Amino acid sequence: MSPLLTGLLALLAAATPPAPAPAPAVLQAGTVIENIACQADLTQRYALYLPSGYRPDREWPILYALDARGNGKRVAEVFQAGAERFGWIVASSYNSSSDLPTDPNPAALRAMWLDTHARLKIDDRRVYAAGYSGTVRAAIRVATAVPGSIVGIFGAGAGFPFEQPPTKDVPFDFFGTVGTRDFNYYEMLDLEKKLTALSLPFRIDVFSGDHDWPPSDLAARGLGWLELRAMRRGLRPVEPALVEGLWAQDLAQAQQAEAAGHGFEALRTWTALLSSYAGLHDTAEAERKTAELAASPAVQRDLAAREERNERDKAFLAEAPRIFRRAMSGGPDAVPPTASRIAAELRIADWKKRAASSDLEESLSAKRVLNTLSGQTGFYLPTDFIARQEWDNAILMLSVYAEIHPDRPDVWVSIAETSARKGKSGRKRALDALEKAVALGWTDRGAIEREPAFEGLREDRRFLEIVGKMEKNPG
Repeated sequence: MSPLLTGLLALLAAATPPAPAPAPAVLQAGTVIENIACQADLTQRYALYLPSGYRPDREWPILYALDARGNGKRVAEVFQAGAERFGWIVASSYNSSSDLPTDPNPAALRAMWLDTHARLKIDDRRVYAAGYSGTVRAAIRVATAVPGSIVGIFGAGAGFPFEQPPTKDVPFDFFGTVGTRDFNYYEMLDLEKKLTALSLPFRIDVFSGDHDWPPSDLAARGLGWLELRAMRRGLRPVEPALVEGLWAQDLAQAQQAEAAGHGFEALRTWTALLSSYAGLHDTAEAERKTAELAASPAVQRDLAAREERNERDKAFLAEAPRIFRRAMSGGPDAVPPTASRIAAELRIADWKKRAASSDLEESLSAKRVLNTLSGQTGFYLPTDFIARQEWDNAILMLSVYAEIHPDRPDVWVSIAETSARKGKSGRKRALDALEKAVALGWTDRGAIEREPAFEGLREDRRFLEIVGKMEKNPG
């Protein structure tokens, strides 16, 4: 066992050595194996992909994926095409998660690490980790704490831990992705500036989408970039045909953006070519095009407009927590806060109007702001209040979320659940909200019947009438 592996296992709290593994079973290559239980801990499970050319007489690079919601199969499928093309193993946990009081990701990573090393031939010089949202930060904590254990991070929709910004001695390569409507969009653009200033090896690509894993073609591009970095690091032989193929793919993207008149996107791609292929391919064309676009008055105007819009949005989002605090911190004589008043202070109607604008960038800007406010009022703030049993505050935040998305039945179910937890005093509001959810199209009767919060309403005639309007869904 290498010192790096020993160090990683120590970090991940290997209190006792695992029992000797049985002889590894024959695993099917070229398809996602949906469910593998770890031999040393049967509570830990993961999806596995082996490239179709896998054979046990050589070592292979591996990507350990940590999904924010533990959807191991889905994430393995996101990386499947890239893993097949470049010859990578992918192990994707069902036990990973974000936003929990206790971080489960080190244990998930440790379990996958032990199990895959027992079953497979892995190149310990080429171990990578992929995360989405909060699990990106978890992966970076491990990679930083044990330098050299993880050579590259694939970060979807998030960057470094807030308490641990990048420094010039970051020991891993970073490929990031972010959606155009992602509430972490501004974070990733700021990270791009920081990594550039530190002269660190990185690439951050933007795709059309929300806060999510990227589409599979972009995931494959990320693995290709990490292949280039492995060549630069001397971790694998330089393969001219592979370099040329990746260059051609990036070149086509840059040329298409430029031909479409998207100077900003073209400049980003040409800049990425310049940094990604240095020492591996002739970059004279990339150097020329980068300088040409950077000097273009049209591109400069676009950059200035984007920067101004981004700073405006960030300033507003920095003010939003203060709006919440002001609304909820009044004295005994203060007017009780209402969802409509908070929504007015947050300018929800104005942001919705901008989101419908024919100006694409203005529309995307407003959608990012609304997605950020949705994340706070629909998940983070109510989750925190519920944990403290501050039911009214949780209901208030969910009601603000309903001001943003009034036609979503799930938010009304959440309001009903939280109201029901109050007991008798929340009964009427719970039933009103549940009835609203049904009117908006909620049909999942099974979910309502399984929800413990509704236990006190099971015999209520109105509750039974409302549930009777839903479809039976035992899933």
